[in-house]
Amino acid sequence: MIPAPKLERPKSLTDLAEERIRAAIVEGRHALGEQLSEAALAAELGISKTPVREALLRLRGDGLIDIQPQRGTFVFSLSPREVEEICLFREWVEVAALGSAMAADRQALVTDLEANVARMAQAHDAGDWRTIPVLDQAFHRIVIEHCANPYLKQAYELVATKIAALRARLPEENDRVGHCQENHAAIVRLIREAPAHEAQQVLALHIRDTLDSYRSAVDGAAAAPDARRRAA
Repeated sequence: MIPAPKLERPKSLTDLAEERIRAAIVEGRHALGEQLSEAALAAELGISKTPVREALLRLRGDGLIDIQPQRGTFVFSLSPREVEEICLFREWVEVAALGSAMAADRQALVTDLEANVARMAQAHDAGDWRTIPVLDQAFHRIVIEHCANPYLKQAYELVATKIAALRARLPEENDRVGHCQENHAAIVRLIREAPAHEAQQVLALHIRDTLDSYRSAVDGAAAAPDARRRAA
């Protein structure tokens, strides 16, 4: 007898609201530090305020939302010091994860990373600026997915969404994207041909190289909510 396919539980309105609001934050449609209105979000999503409120509470647990009593609900914001701390934490986790992934199955890691590098080159050539940060994020997540240490995977999730949100706010500059592509290609080449510590060193330098760009993204984003409040 062929087993019946398992039924998937439909997503609740809270689940759907969480997904939509999370995507809007990560993709840069809401500015860092921007005040959010439950009523406006509910109207935009076509649902009541209750699932929106529950979704915002979940997102607060992920660090994407800051709920301030008597003031309101805001998209997360970061100080330059916090950006530095996140990047340092990310460097530690990704470098360790790369060593684990190379020890587990180097060839499988190389295969997936090479495919990502090829897709990012195609997106760059096509001027697909919306896809580029998604593929950039995916490159680093591939390293994490191939890591054999579950604790490193859990640690990465602590900052992954905020890093994705920062990455989406970087300027659309050919030179910056080209430099990123070169770094990714160099990392893959070292993973394929060199000892693990050499690939880890270049990955660490690549992550450090993004620090100033992320600081600039935070500085630029900080002005947007202020401008919106003045215009209100």
